[in-house]
Formats: sequence, structure tokens, C-alpha cells
Amino acid sequence: VLNQDQFFQAIISRQIPRIRIAGIVVADGAVLFQQPTDDPSSCFAFIGGEYEIGDTFETRLRKEFEEETNARVVEAKYLFCVENHFRYKENLVQQAEHYFLVTLNRRDISSREPHLKQHWLPLSQVGTTDLRPFAVRDAVADGTYLKKRHIVQMPD
Repeated sequence: VLNQDQFFQAIISRQIPRIRIAGIVVADGAVLFQQPTDDPSSCFAFIGGEYEIGDTFETRLRKEFEEETNARVVEAKYLFCVENHFRYKENLVQQAEHYFLVTLNRRDISSREPHLKQHWLPLSQVGTTDLRPFAVRDAVADGTYLKKRHIVQMPD
């Protein structure tokens, strides 16, 4: 398993945009997210992963939740695409991220991977948390994520 720095260096070295599939889980007034345990100063992110050969968006989404958590996806509804441009240690990273509204079979989430930890965050705190991409965080915080179809996140 790559640590966060190795992971982003591998992405940057490819010199092509990365395709990522992720899920937004909202239940009982809270949002599910995760953070790498190998870098506690890192930002929070929605659960997901890289689109791979042989996948459909939905099969990749289901695999990521089953690999990273003890939960299973019960329902997945496509929401929007994000053109996410950001800097990692001065290097530009570009991702096309496809987000789904996800319903899980359980609320008591635990990690299956030691380098990740999942957390529930009250919806009232989402807008002030280092949850990235910020454009998605903000859409979840203000409730517009259910109406969006396309979001562009440019680097700061």
C-alpha cells in the first residue's frame, strides 16, 4: 500500500488526468468521509477510487466501499461530474470525478484498510471542514449537490 505522498507522486508521473468514482453518503443528518491514517494532517475525502479497466462506474463504486469499509452499497444514484484541478506539492493534478448519492446497508462503519479511517460529520459542520474537493463540500453543505450536474474546481 502506497502512502499518500507515494500515491500522488505516481499520479503526477503519469501526466494524464485521473478518473475517480466517489460516493456521497448522507444519513441521519451526517455525511460519511474518510482520511488517511498515515498522514493525520491530510484533508478528508469522500470514499471512492480510481476507475479501472473492466469497471462500470457503479461496479467501481461498490468495490471501493466493500474494499475500504465493512459496508455494502444498497443504492447508488448518479449525481454529477467534477473537473477537479488541484496542486499537490506544487504539481498540478487533474481528475474527472463522478459522484453518486449512496445508501449503505449499515451506519456503524469501520475500515477494512489500516491506512484509512472513516468518520461521520454532522451536516451543520461540513461547510467549515477540510473536506475536498471544496466545491463538492460546499454543494453538500448548502444542499445543492442534488441539483448539480457539472462542477469545476480550480486550484487555489
